[in-house]
Amino acid sequence: MWQTIIYSFGFFLLFFFSWDVDLNLVPNIRETWVWNSEGRFGTTSPKIGEDPLKTINGYKVGGRYYSFRTGKFPEIDPKYLVDFPLLANGYLLYEKIGDEVDFFSDSGELFWKKPINSYPRSGYFASPVLYLSGDNNTVFLMDESGNRVGKSELNGRFLTDYQFDSKNKGVIVLFSGGELYRLDEKGNVLFEKELSKDKKDSFFKSVSLSPDGKFSSIHYSLLDKDFVEVLDEAGETVEEFSLPKFYPHKLYFVTGNDGSVIFNLPDSLVFYKDGKLVWEKTKSKLGGVYQSIFNMDSIYVAVTESEMQIYNTKGNLIRSKRIPPSELPVRFFPGKTSSAFYMQSKSDLIQFQIF
Repeated sequence: MWQTIIYSFGFFLLFFFSWDVDLNLVPNIRETWVWNSEGRFGTTSPKIGEDPLKTINGYKVGGRYYSFRTGKFPEIDPKYLVDFPLLANGYLLYEKIGDEVDFFSDSGELFWKKPINSYPRSGYFASPVLYLSGDNNTVFLMDESGNRVGKSELNGRFLTDYQFDSKNKGVIVLFSGGELYRLDEKGNVLFEKELSKDKKDSFFKSVSLSPDGKFSSIHYSLLDKDFVEVLDEAGETVEEFSLPKFYPHKLYFVTGNDGSVIFNLPDSLVFYKDGKLVWEKTKSKLGGVYQSIFNMDSIYVAVTESEMQIYNTKGNLIRSKRIPPSELPVRFFPGKTSSAFYMQSKSDLIQFQIF
């Protein structure tokens, strides 16, 4: 009996340590909460995971701002535009052509009023808040109190794109002239580059930041050809490759924690790994410039032809969900935890959780 047990245990150890198979466990992704934006009602907050009513600041529908903190649409003069951090508190009011920005608390109390003639972009956590100049050649860096922080201002030849870090670790900003800035949450420079020095006559259009903040990808054009450059956390080039077509506009794409890139193009969905094309899925109809795409540490999410498709980090499709055309376009944004994300359609706000 003991001999049998010893043999069995020995076989188990041999089997365990000699198994050299990479188990690709499929994430279990569930819809855990739905909220009707116009009706201001929804399902009960999930018992497991983050509470969306305590996580999300609010949303816009029909040009109006709704606050989850107060449970209502604040009365706002139509001459003002609203900006607010999706995952932090309060909101900003400003005029399209004005010289003042007002900050209000969740309860609608005016906290401060400052002479600022730029347009605020608060991102997810308002750290930092980007204030865009009217000519788009300067970006001022401020905190949620309206005070200059870090580098204070960024200068370039026309702002083309920026992306906030989904884990509150700053932002990356790109100008068409190749001026690139990677900043931390305090507005301090992690790295900055003049991409045009090595790429003369190029036009820099789009930028993407990986969920862990360690990789960034730059999309640019030279003559009638499009290229992608992948940088590491120090701003050094790790990959560079060309796209099969030329697109005369910004592209929507995401960068993975391993430097892989998925583009949701108007005519196709394409996945690149190590600078090489892994697969391309052609769309039956040509779409518009804006294409929904999002990623987290363990998944990629794209909407193509009225279908939400979820891929693992190896580019394998693991789930799909039909979306009524009347609900398009949609956008995605992260939660405060690494297991939750949200999709906002024309009428609903939906929480997804990874288990």
